[in-house]
Amino acid sequence: MADQLAVTVREQWDEEARIRRLNDPYPLSVCWAPADPQLTEDWRRLRALGLDWSGGTSGELEGWAAEPSDLAGAGTEIADVLLRRTPTRRLVVLGGAGSGKTMLLVRLLLAVADQRAPGGAVPVLLPLASWNPSAQNLHAWLAERLAQDYVGLRAPAPAYVGSMNRARALLEHRLILPILDGLDELPPTARAVALDEISRALPPGQSVVVSSRVAEYQQAQSPAGGVPVKLAGAAGIELLPLTAGETAAYLTRDAGGEHTSSAARWERVLVRLGSDAPVARALRTPLMVFLARTVYNPRPGETATHLPDPAELCDEDRLPTQSAVERHLLDAFIPAAYRGRPGNACRWSAQRAEHALAFLARHLQHTLDGTPDLAWWQLHKAIHRRVHQSLLATVAASAVGLSTLDEGPGTGVGFALTAGVLGWHTGGKPRWLPAVAFRWSWAGFTLGLLWAVGFGVILALSVRAAPEFWLLTGLLLGPVTGACLGHGVVTLAGREARSPDLACTGGPATLARRDRRVFWRVTLEFAFGYGLVLAVVLPDLCNGAAVEAFRISVLVLIPVFGMCGAFAYASWGHYMLARCYLTLRHRLPRNLLAFLADAHQRGVLRQAGAVYQFRHIDLQHHLAQR
Repeated sequence: MADQLAVTVREQWDEEARIRRLNDPYPLSVCWAPADPQLTEDWRRLRALGLDWSGGTSGELEGWAAEPSDLAGAGTEIADVLLRRTPTRRLVVLGGAGSGKTMLLVRLLLAVADQRAPGGAVPVLLPLASWNPSAQNLHAWLAERLAQDYVGLRAPAPAYVGSMNRARALLEHRLILPILDGLDELPPTARAVALDEISRALPPGQSVVVSSRVAEYQQAQSPAGGVPVKLAGAAGIELLPLTAGETAAYLTRDAGGEHTSSAARWERVLVRLGSDAPVARALRTPLMVFLARTVYNPRPGETATHLPDPAELCDEDRLPTQSAVERHLLDAFIPAAYRGRPGNACRWSAQRAEHALAFLARHLQHTLDGTPDLAWWQLHKAIHRRVHQSLLATVAASAVGLSTLDEGPGTGVGFALTAGVLGWHTGGKPRWLPAVAFRWSWAGFTLGLLWAVGFGVILALSVRAAPEFWLLTGLLLGPVTGACLGHGVVTLAGREARSPDLACTGGPATLARRDRRVFWRVTLEFAFGYGLVLAVVLPDLCNGAAVEAFRISVLVLIPVFGMCGAFAYASWGHYMLARCYLTLRHRLPRNLLAFLADAHQRGVLRQAGAVYQFRHIDLQHHLAQR
């Protein structure tokens, strides 16, 4: 399983590196130095831990750094720092905002995946912002996140491993090397708890990498009024600012190379690099250099004629501080990413895209408490839960009430209230994770059969139908509920996953297709089971008007029951409801998934497993203030 997952992880991040243009025109080299000794384990103790965890073999000493200064390096050396120079193979990567921490972690993952021996641990990059360490232990969160990002890991592990899914089995056998990005993106009160939980949860010898901004990591280690805490057995490095030469060479090469007209546009900026000018201070981080190249450098097929002039960055009357330059580059990034280029037509104008992205940033920042994870199945949280409940309850109650009104106000109101309660209950319980597939379960079939027979008895008695009617109802509904829901008859499809395909990364589009397929399958099968029952019982309920009753059941009741069932067992219904509501209010484009995929290809968003994130958390914060 680990070997299969390793291939998938490598392919996934190779593609993500291409989209993020990490190697275009060449990898922007990030250098680092040892972190402040106060933030890491004492080096002598760290070497002793390394010997203890490795069994005390002297061969392990080869390649170990003799002192923290030996950890200094640049670029692809990061894999050597983790795997050979650090005795415990535990590393903290520190750096300022936009200093290239995530970019370095992607390069680390790819390098470790290349050097991984068959049967070895698989490096997996996971954003820490989705973890609540006060409510969930590390292994539970890791297993949940792996199952979300890699659909095949939801499947049960082989019987000899034990009663667990594949994600949990890989964790139990130490076949996952967690690369945990963004400790600083956790709430301040949760950072120390997270560090302590990581130290306690990981057994001796288990490798781990954690990244954070420097000030936030210092705060996590020494929380106000709390006990100081360190990541046990971890060495540390701190990323250094780019030098003037590195920035100049990169911008010039991206513009086509020296002595080209595009590169000449940077002359006024380049002469200021290395000084204390605002533009020079701003262009010391990989993030700002990336934004600058996107805004000012032409891409293949473009000319620089209609592009803004980089010299505007030197206007200190307009941009008097480093922060002003950074805000300007963030403001200009979205229009630059969506400008039209030959052979790259865009379905959305820069204004519409910026409007939608600003709404999504506010949704993440204010509705979802600042998480960077943009998950399509959580879009329903952008509108009040009562909207879903009221709409489903109204539709269900109206359809059933009008269909049975001929039997008298009492009967019509009674059935309407029952259907309304069903719709209200369904609308208030969206799934926490998209559905993947259903599997047959004899236990689920038995529960479904009993539940369906009980439903049939109630209907049969309510219309005084023939005694054998309840048996017919059970035979019709039992197979449907058993085949569809399995154990989920009781637990809302909590065990629906069955795919053993570890080659499926479970990206946003893949999960959406699978969940949509489950949604319509449940709709049809619920409609079939309930529809047949209602078609049989309605002739008695409507005084023998069989044709009219059947027409009512087909046109109204069958879709209502089918949709209510599907809303409970798949995320697609709640997503569609929210998407349509937000589209009508001109907050989001009609085809949101296509818009997000396009933004990902343009480098505005990045993909982290099954969710999208903004290219950088600072971009999310900037757009959320719009």
